[in-house]
Amino acid sequence: MCCLLTFANTNFAQEVKGFELSINKDTILIGDHITLSVKYKFNPYLIASFPQLKDTVVPGVELVRELPVDTLRNQNIISEYVKKYIITSFDSGHYYIMFPIIVEKPDDTGNADTIASNMVHFHVNTIPVDTLTYKMYDIKAPISYPLTLKEILFWIFAAIIIISLVIAAIILYKRWKNKQPLFGKAKPKIPPHIVAFKELSVLRTEKLWQQGKIKLYYTRLTDIIRKYTEGRFSIPAMEKTSDEILADIKKNKIDEMYSFDRLREMFYTSDLAKFAKYQPDASENEESFKTAFEFVTNTQPKEEETENKTSEVEEHIKEETDA
Repeated sequence: MCCLLTFANTNFAQEVKGFELSINKDTILIGDHITLSVKYKFNPYLIASFPQLKDTVVPGVELVRELPVDTLRNQNIISEYVKKYIITSFDSGHYYIMFPIIVEKPDDTGNADTIASNMVHFHVNTIPVDTLTYKMYDIKAPISYPLTLKEILFWIFAAIIIISLVIAAIILYKRWKNKQPLFGKAKPKIPPHIVAFKELSVLRTEKLWQQGKIKLYYTRLTDIIRKYTEGRFSIPAMEKTSDEILADIKKNKIDEMYSFDRLREMFYTSDLAKFAKYQPDASENEESFKTAFEFVTNTQPKEEETENKTSEVEEHIKEETDA
């Protein structure tokens, strides 16, 4: 810590007489604050900079905060500069504070001198304890207070918000998993049998087997049946072999709705055409198509269910047209 004074007079000790260090208390308890003041009388021939204190002023004494420089005026002319520091101590004992002051001429910076400021001191006392009358007590347990209505309402509202967020997350996840729009009304799905009839109609008009594209024809034909079976009966047919699909059909008693032997013959012919380079004749190709068409026809939903699904699709188409 230091105070730097620069002036033109050669008598350093005499010129620094305007520098004064003081405190507002000489005795405090541990942790109390003391105001340390540095006062400098204005001299038009001198320039002063006040001490730059760090966190520890002297061992055992700490700086709490530093206040701005204040000026005292006499007839609107500055007569004194006052700088204040708030300090404290957390150790009992007697403390002394003084600052070294560096002084030098403005035209000869190499000819500097250091003098000491006046000294201030103070004493720090601990809180007195009467050991004769002092009585020790056990540490009290935490005091429990009943919940207020405000606190109860807060937790109720918090629980409602958390439950609502969880439900919303579950709904959004299900919509995303089912490939439905996350917000707004979900578009009604076109019934699987309608999709199958439409794709079978397209397949017939393409005349693939007539062009010699036997493998592609049977691939398209069995894919239509696989997608229909998956959509109609929730059997993951697209990921299974022909034998596995036939086993699921028998397991779910779908064979009671249509001839199991004819369906098995269609899948058997298809596998031979796709994997064994078998070339079915025209009657086999027609019979396979007829089997697929009759399987969809005989296993499609009942008439009432079909009408409900159809009305939903028509209503959705009408809404999109009006929009």
